[in-house]
Amino acid sequence: MILRDPVTLVDSGPLTRDAWDVLGAGLRGFGLEISDVKRVLLTHGHQDHFGLAEKVADASGATLYGGRLDRRNFRQERNPRLLLDEMSRAGFGLLSRLAVVASVAGVDHFAKPLEAWDELSGGETLAGDGWSVVVRSTPGHTPGSLTFEIPEAGVLFTGDTVLKEITPNAVVDEDPEEPGRPFRSVTRYFETLDALDRTTGTSTLLTGHGAPVTDWAAHRRTLNRRYGLRVGQIERELAKGPATVRDLVAAIFPRVKTLNVFLAYSEIFGFLMYLEDGGRVEKLVASTRDRYRLVPAALL
Repeated sequence: MILRDPVTLVDSGPLTRDAWDVLGAGLRGFGLEISDVKRVLLTHGHQDHFGLAEKVADASGATLYGGRLDRRNFRQERNPRLLLDEMSRAGFGLLSRLAVVASVAGVDHFAKPLEAWDELSGGETLAGDGWSVVVRSTPGHTPGSLTFEIPEAGVLFTGDTVLKEITPNAVVDEDPEEPGRPFRSVTRYFETLDALDRTTGTSTLLTGHGAPVTDWAAHRRTLNRRYGLRVGQIERELAKGPATVRDLVAAIFPRVKTLNVFLAYSEIFGFLMYLEDGGRVEKLVASTRDRYRLVPAALL
């Protein structure tokens, strides 16, 4: 929350009574009401971040801002056929695929679809009274993820692009710039992390969940270690022979259930596409299943 004129909310929280009450109570703690909010900046199009945005705008007349490439997320437009087809080729059975599609759609009740908002692509600067918001495109967690820097305060709102205690899941969804193809989420996310190295400086990163990150360079080293472990797990499994995404999910996440099946599938599939982009893994395409194998150089 930025309490200077215009009063600006960064992400709204999910569409629940508790979240609405907490938002109102938090504002009242500063002598404000929801009607005083003039702008809502949305870091990305996941329900727990934009769910209340439309309700806040209805109550206050606030202008909503969100990423252009998260348009389908904000409108809650889905392509279940693409997900069903990709998971089929990944080796998942029909019941698992239908359960995942249902669980993904089930979280939509935590958000009201946006009817209208000002689209941002990154590179914009939004003016305030003695302060400003520098908008940057940070694709990875979603295609249209954004960060919002307040240079005058030395803070950067990261949404789920950076989280202190966990590694964000770079979610594989439909690529908004190449409809019908999966978004190469992990590849884009690592490009975003490299861009943060160049732009973050000494800013305090205010994350979408949990504690802030006060030392970006140290946190980046931690991320590199964590992601290196995931790559190592995948490569060790593939060293045993070619495998489907489902094979790798079963080996690396043996107890995964319900909605987490989608997150596990997304994690493994995203990393496989990243390794494929780097020439370390190749996809073996068959009529009904895709398998992945290490390229010969990666076996040396």
